Amino acid sequence: MAQVIWNKRASRQLAELQSYLHEEFGENAARTFTIRIFNFLELLVKYPKIGSLENPEKDIRGFLLHRHTTILYKHEQDIIYILSLFDNRQNQEKKKL
Repeated sequence: MAQVIWNKRASRQLAELQSYLHEEFGENAARTFTIRIFNFLELLVKYPKIGSLENPEKDIRGFLLHRHTTILYKHEQDIIYILSLFDNRQNQEKKKL
């Protein structure tokens, strides 16, 4: 079974997103989003190639968690690296892959 590791950027983005959702939409919205992320991670551990290839050269995949948020990750052997939570309302060129 694969291990999931969050890099610093992705961890910071998750905390910022949870804080934003809590402040703007309430505790329930923040909790629902967090549950959605961790449900996805359970699925990702079983099916690591579920996301679409965002950067084939670096083998970075992305998965649409919500219409506004894509999670970017890389799978190497038995480790899944969570690289970023990308706000889809931004210019797509800002994705740091």
